[in-house]
Amino acid sequence: MTTGTSRLRRSRTTVSTERRILFNTALLGAGEGIGQLTSFCVVVSLARAFGADVLGQYSVSMAVGAVATLLVGLGTQPLLIREIGRDPNSARDLLGVLVPMQLLLGAVAWVTASLACILLIDDEGAILVIAATCGYQILSRLATTLLAPFQATERMQAVVSGQMLQRILTLAFALTAIWLGATPGVVTLALVAGAAILIAFSWIVTSRQFGRPALRLDWQRVRSLLHLASPFLSLTALSVVYARGGLIMLSALAGPVAVGLYAVVDRCMVAASLAPGVFNSAAYPALSRLAHDSAQEARTLLVRCLRLMMVGTVPLAAMITIFADDLLTLLFGKEFLAASAALQVLAWTLPLRGAQWLLGSQLAALDQQSTMAKHRLVALAAFLVLTPSLILAFGFLGVAWAVLICDGLHLALYWGILLRIRSAPSLARSSVPPGFGCRNVACLARWRQTCPCSSAPCSPPRSCRPVYWLSEPFDGPTSRFSLR
Repeated sequence: MTTGTSRLRRSRTTVSTERRILFNTALLGAGEGIGQLTSFCVVVSLARAFGADVLGQYSVSMAVGAVATLLVGLGTQPLLIREIGRDPNSARDLLGVLVPMQLLLGAVAWVTASLACILLIDDEGAILVIAATCGYQILSRLATTLLAPFQATERMQAVVSGQMLQRILTLAFALTAIWLGATPGVVTLALVAGAAILIAFSWIVTSRQFGRPALRLDWQRVRSLLHLASPFLSLTALSVVYARGGLIMLSALAGPVAVGLYAVVDRCMVAASLAPGVFNSAAYPALSRLAHDSAQEARTLLVRCLRLMMVGTVPLAAMITIFADDLLTLLFGKEFLAASAALQVLAWTLPLRGAQWLLGSQLAALDQQSTMAKHRLVALAAFLVLTPSLILAFGFLGVAWAVLICDGLHLALYWGILLRIRSAPSLARSSVPPGFGCRNVACLARWRQTCPCSSAPCSPPRSCRPVYWLSEPFDGPTSRFSLR
């Protein structure tokens, strides 16, 4: 009787946690969706107003600036979420120690990133674009630190409100500058203004909710925190280099036009990764809390999260593959249609990365950061070796193939770690059903392209008939009786 009651209590806890995760996912998704839409509008406006050259400069500066933020954060963000999630009263003390350190390191990182971009781009007219874009990355990292207590305690309203405010104002400033005929450098200053507003907002709401951080330079305490964060730093560094290294290598081995074309595809994938990203962000605090109390409950939650992740990402990847040409033409114009093949390849990183992110959250919750860093280093080494040769062979399309191959390797390595510690979920149960459904959709799309339905009715493959029947209302009267 006691065992049954305990199991029922654990089941109710898991369901309640799932509902909280889904609520936070919906909240983060709504806010991040609006935010990404505004960021996407900024990129589209830059591409249409100034062309692929300026977009390439902006994208390279973003990539180098993201690498420079490693010097600012030093892996402390996941540590803050974990420690404040376990003890919310520690937020004031932790922020008071880390914020002054990050302010000092931010200035060094901004100068270093700007100089590196100037060497890569080698265009005097791009200096203001470089400085503003790198400054935006540094300032955004400081704001993320200030909002960590809200993420750790699973109260995402403040995070969403601040990000929406920042991005809407940034879009308004940028569009106004473009409308007034400003130069690209002046337009990118809108990014800096939006990030500064986000820092002010974050300081106010965090001080009200958790107490004003007691700012002080305590180097002994800083060294202690950095020692604890060192495994997270390794993981964060490998992730950032892996995510941004392709653009940086492409800028060194190809021209700015190739960088601009790939940047368009990369931005499309950032928007497509919104849902799996916010879902993982909502799941990580819950997995950390449950893993601290019961590893079995955390594993059960991980299996259910993986199933939801695959149901969302596999169909999305199939739809992007089918409509890649239409998406690029609609959003950026026909001059960017050459990037369609890269978008079709990168679309299939969505399910791979979604599963990888969830497995990584579970491993971080189980304090496996050191093991994760070693395996991620293997994937990064493969990426750094594979990407230059593929760029030389296929241009910017080679970056897309390198990312897809190494994402698959990354997922396999993470699953292997969980398998060794006997916490591995079943990937087949989560991915096979949506995989078969997308196979039918792809089969139907191919059949529509090759079958001359306009001259005579013909029957699609048997396995695709349910999908075809569901899509019949969109085919017009000529296809109404084609399944007889």
